[in-house]
Amino acid sequence: MNSQKVKDHFKLTLIYSAVAAIPPILQVVIQPIIEGNSRLNAEDFALIGMAEMITSLAFTISLFSMGNALSRFFYDVNDDRNSYNSLVSSVFSSILFRGAILLTIAFAFRNQIGSIFSQQELQNFSSYGFAAIITGINRSINISAATLYRNEKRVRAFVIVNLATAVIRSAFQLLGLFYYEMSFIGYVYGSAAGSSLVSLGVLIYSYKVSGFRYNRSLLNDMNRFAWPLFQYGILTWGLTFADKYFMERYPADLGIYMTAVNFALGMQIIMQGLQGATQPEIFRFMKDGTKKREDDIKSLSNMLMAQSQALIGLAIIPAMLYLTIFYETDVRLAAGFIAIIFIRYIPRTQYIIFSFPVYFEKKTQFFLYLNIISLGLNVILNFFLIPRFLIYGAVISIMVSDIIQVLGVYFYARKISPIRWNLSKLLYSPLVCVILIIVFEIIRVNFDLNHYISATASVMVLMLSLVILYRNDIKRQLKI
Repeated sequence: MNSQKVKDHFKLTLIYSAVAAIPPILQVVIQPIIEGNSRLNAEDFALIGMAEMITSLAFTISLFSMGNALSRFFYDVNDDRNSYNSLVSSVFSSILFRGAILLTIAFAFRNQIGSIFSQQELQNFSSYGFAAIITGINRSINISAATLYRNEKRVRAFVIVNLATAVIRSAFQLLGLFYYEMSFIGYVYGSAAGSSLVSLGVLIYSYKVSGFRYNRSLLNDMNRFAWPLFQYGILTWGLTFADKYFMERYPADLGIYMTAVNFALGMQIIMQGLQGATQPEIFRFMKDGTKKREDDIKSLSNMLMAQSQALIGLAIIPAMLYLTIFYETDVRLAAGFIAIIFIRYIPRTQYIIFSFPVYFEKKTQFFLYLNIISLGLNVILNFFLIPRFLIYGAVISIMVSDIIQVLGVYFYARKISPIRWNLSKLLYSPLVCVILIIVFEIIRVNFDLNHYISATASVMVLMLSLVILYRNDIKRQLKI
């Protein structure tokens, strides 16, 4: 890619990443307001985390991987306005239909769902469960809208949806806590009310522009594409929340772990913004011909990996300081786990990059098999490791699963795509960084060192590896 295209891509990724990061960052900003000796503590955050598990499942089911389907099928209809309107309207209609079915099933089995938890507050599913599900349905609507606007490069619409989600949801969470009930119930109800306002606005606008449609033929094609990805989404949900479920018996530890994970969620959203800006460009290059545009594909992939690694390195110490300075209860102990939890997004970025050819070639059935293996191993490791090592048991389990996914998708992508990746930048160096950071953490625990020492060493490794790998690219850009 020439220098101007690189600058334009950096500008676009910066906008998408910054805007996509606002909702989770605002969630982090309001946490010190709602956390404290007379407010929420680690055990309350554990309950919020388990409610989020239900929200995330509702999101996965109601969305049915329509975000990925929109990203791919958009290029089949973007030249035909009627087909485009049918696509947009049908996707939102299908989300509402699945959401209604999900709420009906949850009502019928509300007692059975509550019985899977050990904490009494969670066993009363009716008190919080339906609000959590509504939040998940709203999230699927808002994410689909953001995905659509991103592919259309409608930056203003993308910004509006994300800002509205961030500000209105957070405002209603505060209202729910301080004016309804200072517990996880008030938080969940506030999330449901705030997200409902945003999704209602998205639906009114979308149906006004595109009309109310339900194109069964189009949806059948999209569902065939999305079905393996939906299975993958369910398995990913299992991978994301298996450790939290096994830790539910240890509410204080779960609350500390969930706090660190929530900070990492902000990192994940930023990564998704980077990936969201990169994916359409990669797909455009692949549409032109993978062999013909191989250099451009490799350049963007290397850039995505470098950006992700740099952001992780730059975010570790500020996140730790924020927890240390602004939190009062045991929740502040989450600062000690930030580095080891943040680095999981290095293999996640590798996984996304090597998945690009698989998505474009519509070989999505592969994700089902890979994630069945990963989830099975993850559950087994959580079962045996969490009772003994608690938070570290959860971290070990997810890191092993992530690395298996990276290696699996890399070898499969190599079979179906001619891309000759720069493995030093995309595979070897990032994994070496992960291994070194794990070693630093082991040394810290065994010698009872301050967690800022190991975190500083981790940041130095991440940044030094980037300087070594990209020194020529940096020099070339500085000369322009």
